[in-house]
Amino acid sequence: MEKVTVIIEMSNDGSYTAVPQHNYKIGFFGQGNTVDEAIIDLNNSFCEAKEIMPELPTMEWELKFDTASFLQFYSNRLSLAGLQTITGINRKQLSHYVTGHSRPSAATVQKIQAGINNFSQQLGRVCLI
Repeated sequence: MEKVTVIIEMSNDGSYTAVPQHNYKIGFFGQGNTVDEAIIDLNNSFCEAKEIMPELPTMEWELKFDTASFLQFYSNRLSLAGLQTITGINRKQLSHYVTGHSRPSAATVQKIQAGINNFSQQLGRVCLI
């Protein structure tokens, strides 16, 4: 199985694209109104590509998000209030990023990334009994 980076981005029209980064001579990608839909479309597109080019290896997606796409994808898993606690960024501002009304600065992206990484490390140390 080959691990392939997939870039998930929010388009100007509010839809999402999922574009794999690979060096094969066939193109495939996903689009949708949500990140989940874009990933499902990517999987379908990959299956079609594999029918045309059977030598394509099985691929495992490693998702890399722009900020708006990440927030949208995890919005049904983490509330904006929870993300505010994790990142220190006001949930109203996070909402603007989710909807595409504004884009975070590079410093804000780093702050979100640091908060998410810290939270992830904390979860990694949890041991339920």
